[in-house]
Amino acid sequence: MYPGIELRLLRYVVAVAEELHFSRAAVRVRIAQPSLSKQIRGLEDELGVQLFDRTNRQVHLTHAGRIFVKEATKALSHSERAVQLAKAVGVSENGAVSIGYSPHMNLQLLSIVRSLFLVDRRELQLTLVSSHTDDQVQALLQGTIQAGLLTLPVRNESLVVKVLVREPLGVVVPEFHRLTSKVDLQARELNGLPVISTPRQLHPGFHDHLNELFRRVGYRPNVVQEVTTEAEALYMVAEGMGIAFMKISAIPLVCPGIVYRRLREPSLIEETGIAYRRDNRSSKILGFITLVRRDVQRVVSNSLFGQVQLIQHNTDPRQMKLF
Repeated sequence: MYPGIELRLLRYVVAVAEELHFSRAAVRVRIAQPSLSKQIRGLEDELGVQLFDRTNRQVHLTHAGRIFVKEATKALSHSERAVQLAKAVGVSENGAVSIGYSPHMNLQLLSIVRSLFLVDRRELQLTLVSSHTDDQVQALLQGTIQAGLLTLPVRNESLVVKVLVREPLGVVVPEFHRLTSKVDLQARELNGLPVISTPRQLHPGFHDHLNELFRRVGYRPNVVQEVTTEAEALYMVAEGMGIAFMKISAIPLVCPGIVYRRLREPSLIEETGIAYRRDNRSSKILGFITLVRRDVQRVVSNSLFGQVQLIQHNTDPRQMKLF
């Protein structure tokens, strides 16, 4: 970066380069348009090169301007990253930790997280943040949360993502549906049946991943209604509006009007993982994540995810009515 150039001038140049309009750029960076024009002109005089070609109607970047903007964008990105890292480390060192969690995951994971803070990490102050997976990814990148419990897959080079739990998916059908006579089902047997589903925008990564898994086993969902919660889906299934796919932990133990059936395909699973920034160097946060993974493995191996154990060991699934 040229000696003496302030970051605010870099922001001004990048704003004009992206807007190609001084008035719009001035609104964006919250200064008066004449002041913006004057400061960029002063920068050009200092550099001895013209960054923009200006006419009465149009603004264009010069060749020098394009090179400058490319490097200015990198400099701004590095400066913002430095601030975020400092804040993230400062938060963890001061004893406050924010953990995101998906409202659609197995919430027993939260009990494990909270118990660790109560027993193993009393010097840390825990804040839990309910947030969908994509929002958690952005919060992690911005440093506003230090770790996230989210629905996989998540692919971002700036994050480390570890699988915590793999849960089989099943299907919820109306109580008197013809399929309730079977103990378990193949997904292709459900082709053509109306499906109650969550919209793609809630979990784009998982939505696309699941539909690819369905395609591989010969099933294509016939979605007739989109909902945002499992409770809505269960209600609509009980009303006979369709079927719904859910992991076992999302289904309450008693509910009039519906029946849960396992799917035979072992590939149809939902994964929950824990994610953190790759450049996170806080020993407290990394140690905490190690403990979370250890305790989750112990709980799963002991079959303490009660609903999974109940369904796997029920001798006659046709008698189960889950709500």
